[in-house]
Amino acid sequence: MSTGLKAYPGEGAYEKKFYEAYVTGEMKQWPDWIRQMEMSYNHHQGPQLLYDIIKAHYGYVAYLIGVEKEETAAAYIEKGEEFLEKLKAHNSYQTEYEAMKGAFLAFKIGIKRSRAVFLGPRSMEHINRAVELDPSNPMAWMEKGNAEYHMPRIFGGSYEKAAQYFQKAVNLFEKQNNNNQHSWMYMNALAWLAQSYDKAKNDEKAGETYQKILALEPDFKWVKDELYPEFKENNRQ
Repeated sequence: MSTGLKAYPGEGAYEKKFYEAYVTGEMKQWPDWIRQMEMSYNHHQGPQLLYDIIKAHYGYVAYLIGVEKEETAAAYIEKGEEFLEKLKAHNSYQTEYEAMKGAFLAFKIGIKRSRAVFLGPRSMEHINRAVELDPSNPMAWMEKGNAEYHMPRIFGGSYEKAAQYFQKAVNLFEKQNNNNQHSWMYMNALAWLAQSYDKAKNDEKAGETYQKILALEPDFKWVKDELYPEFKENNRQ
């Protein structure tokens, strides 16, 4: 999401590259682009570039955890948190800082579940603070949804609430950026919204959301080849 501040060199190009890698599942070059952005930051230390570097780490860590490369994911979490501490100094990015801080703590839980007891409450504190600071920020609601979705049911997690939070994130992405053509985070929010509806047994909403995703991006591999076929099989559609 752009804050309206002056763009840094290559901003739009990187956004398009990350989007295409995300929807096609071809993530091999993602680390190279992160390194290029980090090198750019040495010459152009603007907060928008800094935040985009953190988002790139966020996306790659989620991917690495998904393919069970926890050791590599841990290294990217550590590096991402270094940039996150730099973002903390920028007052106009406090909501983004809090949301991402909560997200990186949650990633650590994803790598080692036993950390949930002490890292879980800390993660939620940062995420709730992000929502309080700026309820119009889609990333804050995105992480609120992620926390609710992944919280064990025995501890109060709710797929229904997760769907509500992801829907808020989607609505805000759409409101704040009429052209989400190259926004991988918007597509990510939609994918998790569909999964939340599915888990909540709201088959109609889940199906509608999957169809919306594929209408927007027919080549979204994760949805096209995995999530939607599995949903249709389970619901005999």
